[in-house]
Amino acid sequence: MALLKDNHLICLNCGRNAGSLRIYLQQLFQKAGMPEAARQFEIARIGSPDKVALIQAVGVGRVDLEIDIADTTAADLINGQVSKSIWSNIKSGAAEAVRAITRQDQRLEQVRQAQKGTVTVSINVPKGDVSTAKDGLDHLAEEVTEDEDAEGFTIHLRNGNTIKSDEVSVKKAVRLEAAANSVSVFQAWDAMEGYLDELAKSGQLKA
Repeated sequence: MALLKDNHLICLNCGRNAGSLRIYLQQLFQKAGMPEAARQFEIARIGSPDKVALIQAVGVGRVDLEIDIADTTAADLINGQVSKSIWSNIKSGAAEAVRAITRQDQRLEQVRQAQKGTVTVSINVPKGDVSTAKDGLDHLAEEVTEDEDAEGFTIHLRNGNTIKSDEVSVKKAVRLEAAANSVSVFQAWDAMEGYLDELAKSGQLKA
């Protein structure tokens, strides 16, 4: 389910299906006779103002990016294609690293064939490093929080606290009654309308 108002979208548990939702909406707008310009959009995850403010105020010491090996294999297959998604570019880079590690030995090649497992990439700036490098790491953390495809990352702030991938989005958990193998549509719709009203009253829709 998705609720649209102006340039804002609230979706119910769409998660990694945001790409499918975007395609559906583009086709829906086309059938509705809307101009082509209205169909040129992306669905962007909005970072929680509290978390983004923490990144900006405290600064980032390290970013850990945990990538599924199967995802790196998929990224390897489309290697060379230009993507605007920072997470897609990270997966593509991880795929290159996995390929470089495993190409020298057939036994190591089995790692690339694994259906389970992860590759963890840690990016940090040594203490005392120049401020421009620290600013770059802060910016990377902000970019990752706003990439709707990004998942499985941990941002380590300079004060020792962490921000995990499931904590960064503007979102709200609601309890819905079960209806057969789904949930109550009317209850879900009321919850989304109520949340949109909350965001409007808090001023978050003005950003």
